[in-house]
Amino acid sequence: MKQKVYLNIGEAYFTSGHYEIRTILGSCVSVCLYHERTKMSAINHILLPGTSNQKEERQSFRYGVTSMERMINEFVKNNIARNQLKAKIFGGSQTAMLKSNFAGLKNVQFVKDFLQTDNIPIISEDTGGVYYRKLVFHTDNYDVYITKILPTQNEEIRNQEKHFETKVRERMVKKTSIFTF
Repeated sequence: MKQKVYLNIGEAYFTSGHYEIRTILGSCVSVCLYHERTKMSAINHILLPGTSNQKEERQSFRYGVTSMERMINEFVKNNIARNQLKAKIFGGSQTAMLKSNFAGLKNVQFVKDFLQTDNIPIISEDTGGVYYRKLVFHTDNYDVYITKILPTQNEEIRNQEKHFETKVRERMVKKTSIFTF
């Protein structure tokens, strides 16, 4: 049985092991990267593409620009070229709470542009829409399972997002890091 790992906003995991990594996405985006020959894989949970506070942006995995670079650098440290990676992307919904600022669309566009710049092909994606997504990434075979939450079930997810938001605010003063297994 695979060990389960729960990924929160602003976290990333890099591994060559066999894990079942779970997260819940609204307007946030997760990118699953993998290299089939070495069996290495990674996943992140991006809140926003970037921020005007450059110091905070460089220290936090909540921002796509930092999360993507540092996650990919873990592969590079293991002699895997960026263009040898494959990607799967998920999330970026326009949830009821955030419809006015188009955060989901901005997150998806950022990730697609970033991957295109690094010549990393997107093998599959499930982005946009109005549903929340429960994501399960299997690092042994790179399968991703998505459960879409109906708008009538969004109250549970809103409560979880409020909890995550509280945790993010608490962590804003702390430096986030990548976890290697």
